[in-house]
Amino acid sequence: MADHSRNGSSSETVSRRSVLGGAAAVTIGSVTGIGALAASSRPAAAVDGDPAAFEAGDAPTVTSNDGRIESVFLSPAVEVSWTDFSEGVERVTLTLAVGSDAGVDEVYRETLTAADPDATPGDVSSVGRPESGESDAASDAPPDFDAVDGALTARFERADATDRGDAVTSETLSAAGLGGGETATTTLDVVFRADVAGGGDEATVVRTTTVDLTVENPDGDATAGGSVGVDAA
Repeated sequence: MADHSRNGSSSETVSRRSVLGGAAAVTIGSVTGIGALAASSRPAAAVDGDPAAFEAGDAPTVTSNDGRIESVFLSPAVEVSWTDFSEGVERVTLTLAVGSDAGVDEVYRETLTAADPDATPGDVSSVGRPESGESDAASDAPPDFDAVDGALTARFERADATDRGDAVTSETLSAAGLGGGETATTTLDVVFRADVAGGGDEATVVRTTTVDLTVENPDGDATAGGSVGVDAA
């Protein structure tokens, strides 16, 4: 199998992230951490969340004598906020995708609406108001889509990214041809996008990070199999 160790150019990395983020939304190449609110009176959005939902820690390694990564789990928990939406918000679409040199797969795409603020469509496990500064009862309440400056929290069900498309799969992440004592690393881009719309206004914010998945074939005997978890828990 081909060597997966960081063999994509920087231009290829930006290209695959742009498949989801869109050039007009934000320049993704150096975006990390929290998406900042725009410093203007125009409608804007931001996204915050538990970094553990987007990252797998310090270069997780799967030790395997068959060079396989069986699964990559994601379970993001995020807060999306908006400002200067004079007529409130009608819908918030949340999308998460993962990409490598093999291509990009969409893992989640769900839309929350003012018409049904309690709804938890598809892979959304819960939706409510931000917890900071509010009582438990308030944070469990439906989000206030009518707010000019508002926010919501959304948690997603755990999903295996290798089951959601044809690009990021166990086969493309694995390196079956590793010799004894060799390692191979695949860098995954994880891109989260929130599209907020209401009253004819729209705002988009994108957050991105990378996860390095490393397979090691140690010298001597080893145990076959393994998985990498990317969890909010």
